[in-house]
Amino acid sequence: MHGFIYINLIFAVICFVVILGWAKFATWISTDLKQLTDQNEVIWRSILLGSLALNILLWIFLPNFAAALIANLVVIGAVFGYYTKVRVAQLGPPPNPIDMLTGKLGNTAEQRQAKKSAGQLSLSYLSGSGRQAPLPKVDDPAYNGLLLLDNLVFQAMEARAQRIDLVPSEQAYDVIYTTDGVGYPQSGMQRSTAEPIIQSVKLISGLSLEERRRPQKSSLIVMDAAHNRTPLAVRTSGTTAGEKLTLVMSNSDNYKIPLDNIGLSSEQLSAIREITKDNDGLVIVASPSHMGRTTTLYSLLGAHDAYTRSIQTLETNPRADFESITVTPFDPQALNASHSKTLQSICLKDPDILLVGQCPDAATAEVICKYAASEHRIYLGLRAGSDAPTIVDLWRKLLPDKELAARPLRAVICQRLVRLLCPTCKIAYQPDAETLAKLNLPVGRQIQAFRANTQPARDPKGNLVKCPDCASLGYRGVTGLFEVMVLTPEIRDMVARGRPVDEIRNAARKNGMMMLVEHGIRKFALGITSIQEVTRVLSSERPKKSRDEKITSASGSSTTGVGYSGGDVS
Repeated sequence: MHGFIYINLIFAVICFVVILGWAKFATWISTDLKQLTDQNEVIWRSILLGSLALNILLWIFLPNFAAALIANLVVIGAVFGYYTKVRVAQLGPPPNPIDMLTGKLGNTAEQRQAKKSAGQLSLSYLSGSGRQAPLPKVDDPAYNGLLLLDNLVFQAMEARAQRIDLVPSEQAYDVIYTTDGVGYPQSGMQRSTAEPIIQSVKLISGLSLEERRRPQKSSLIVMDAAHNRTPLAVRTSGTTAGEKLTLVMSNSDNYKIPLDNIGLSSEQLSAIREITKDNDGLVIVASPSHMGRTTTLYSLLGAHDAYTRSIQTLETNPRADFESITVTPFDPQALNASHSKTLQSICLKDPDILLVGQCPDAATAEVICKYAASEHRIYLGLRAGSDAPTIVDLWRKLLPDKELAARPLRAVICQRLVRLLCPTCKIAYQPDAETLAKLNLPVGRQIQAFRANTQPARDPKGNLVKCPDCASLGYRGVTGLFEVMVLTPEIRDMVARGRPVDEIRNAARKNGMMMLVEHGIRKFALGITSIQEVTRVLSSERPKKSRDEKITSASGSSTTGVGYSGGDVS
């Protein structure tokens, strides 16, 4: 009798271990699925859940324990074997099964150093489609360049850089990491180090090794030991001093930020919410390059229901894909390429909401105005460094018919990006009376202001200790400064009648428009950013003629995401 009980107990333990082990594997597969670009997560999770349920039923209904165990192992082996086959084809072999069960996944400093000492890569390199990139063999001389590239990219990722530039000078190469929109020069490289890096990037990204003068573009995906993927845009171009390389780390998710999180004030957010309730008219989003314009345009699209409204985009360089939104790339280098004709063909499909990433000429502006005035909403991105009233003036000068230019206008949004103070190491201080007076803040008022701490601390032994959150840069992430000008019927009439910019600006101010500098000062007073950062971004805000003053833009030129989560500054 006791023997029978013990045997059943052993059978129950074996059953429990098998089910628990498969549940662990299934959990890992469910997480790992995010790395596979060509697999349907819903289908795979249904297979995993179904196989788990089948295993439980087999234990219950099969009368023979051995038969139930064998059937369980067959089901588990079939699912796991097929998944492994699919995964290896795209990512290479999975981690050790024991590590999957214990959760010991990751890329520790010890593992990194061990790989480096052994002449191994710390990162995996995939093509833009997600397949394994063609890497040189270990005994190939080009492999040394790949190791140098691997070390460069890994160090940049550790430093939170979103962009790496190798710029040739007369004798060597300058290395610049760009983090949160600001370039930080690193130690320079000898040509004997930099040139193999450039050649290895070109080799694994499919660029021509012989072409050293004309610009080339491609893409890669780098993946760390924890299987986190980072898309990498590759650009090379020739200069008089040599070949230049730019690597931009970007993630499309960083462009998908809700309106609430891009940095608008409560008043601005309320005004834009009212604007997005309508489905007609033209909304212009303007900023210099790399100042978050694309992210704001995408956030505005996200305020509309893509399931009940037909939404399309026309962009030179689309940054993200959206469910139920049709994205149309425009290649200006294509034969007989015409932006206005391409836009006109899209308008014939009658989308309710249309995002246009640029306006290169008057013909495009005319198509935009006519379509936006016919019960359709258009969001237009412009590369321009002026304030909102000046943008309106530049827009109406683009069209001979001022009435046509003014009629569909609903709002103009101007923006800049400032860095967020690191919450871990920022330093509190009380601004002096002179500073408060310059900022038009009440003298004597106690403001809990902060400034960046860019000096590493020292441990008890005197060793430098960098801030774990910002690497002692003093800032982490970016947010937007905005100027939202809502065009009332009165202001549109002023635009159509050609009234001076100052009159339009005064009318907008009376209507509650907050200027960029005022928004910056408010964020300084709230401890979000520093006054030095606001000054850095807005110090060049003075009327002048430059290429930024042209009504011409490419949405792809704005490669900066905004948001309190850190944003993408690529």
